Amino acid sequence: MSNNLNNLRFVNFSQLRSFYAVAREGSITKAALLLNIGQPTVTTQVKGLEDTYNVQLFNRSPRLVSLTPEGEMLYEIARQVFSLEERAVELLSSHEAKVTGKLRIGTVGPHFVMDILARIHRDYPLMQVYIESGNSEQIYGKLLDYEVDVAVTGSKSTDPRIAQIQLGTHEIVLMVHSDHPWAHRDSVSINECDGQRLVLREKGSMTRQVFEQTMDAAGVRANVVMEVARDTMHEAIRSGFGIGVVSLDERGSDPALRYISFSDVSPSTESYASCMKERANVRGVKLFMDIIGELTP
Repeated sequence: MSNNLNNLRFVNFSQLRSFYAVAREGSITKAALLLNIGQPTVTTQVKGLEDTYNVQLFNRSPRLVSLTPEGEMLYEIARQVFSLEERAVELLSSHEAKVTGKLRIGTVGPHFVMDILARIHRDYPLMQVYIESGNSEQIYGKLLDYEVDVAVTGSKSTDPRIAQIQLGTHEIVLMVHSDHPWAHRDSVSINECDGQRLVLREKGSMTRQVFEQTMDAAGVRANVVMEVARDTMHEAIRSGFGIGVVSLDERGSDPALRYISFSDVSPSTESYASCMKERANVRGVKLFMDIIGELTP
């Protein structure tokens, strides 16, 4: 047994951590900031890892670094290694009475997570929470790449590595300016949208996907004049670019905007809270998912 151990080669974890940071951030500069060490140190550690095993892990150019095929494979392993390290830290510090640490939440919209954040802030004031926004496709990508710890999205994932809890169902409505001819109507038919100037979310948005499927099923022509991110939708409609398509949960209190339901169709999206199954017992992740379970009917 002793002889076998003597023959094993052990990876230098400082070198592996620097490699992982560069691969994750796509930049030596950003990796150095993340690790709170100097750029020359990061460069030296990555070069040391490559020299030790006589392998090239990055393609380097003056402006960027990208992974070689060998680097891609090592990155997948490193992600698992540092995920396990995080779980080990959680286990060893689980005796502490106060819950601390960082929780990175990816979400398709802040309104989906405000109740959860309020609960965390109230019960666990030492927990630091970071929010990253995007559409469902982007947020799932961040979850799978370990860039966020948990996710709240507008679609269900079929990836077997992901655990999910359904949060609810959300009606899709039209948003118009208060001076629009429809502003004082309670509802419109889907056919009335034919040829109307539409402002839609970017591709990858479940709100957009469901609405376009609804229009296609009704044979309605989509006249998309603008694609915007969620945060820009209200401003675009306020500025008179057309009719917006949003979740009813996103309505605000702006007197310049009106929200209109459909009279003959019922487009809607669903929302889900997600985490990686292998990280379900990491303290911050478990805390978040447990709160979701308590708040969900």
